[in-house]
Amino acid sequence: MAKLLWSVGSLLVMLGMAALVFGWDTLLWLPTAAVDMAKSNPETYGIIGAGAVLMALARLLGRRE
Repeated sequence: MAKLLWSVGSLLVMLGMAALVFGWDTLLWLPTAAVDMAKSNPETYGIIGAGAVLMALARLLGRRE
């Protein structure tokens, strides 16, 4: 659990530093562009999203074995 908390904390520190250097508008441009692309072709991105969820689930289940 401590390893997970350390990783999340490190990620948040890096995100904050990147926001200081580049600004929030620049950092949030990529997610906004991804949402716009997903709206234009939802079937393809739905399949990609389902695959990503299955990969994450497999990773979580693999840790328990």
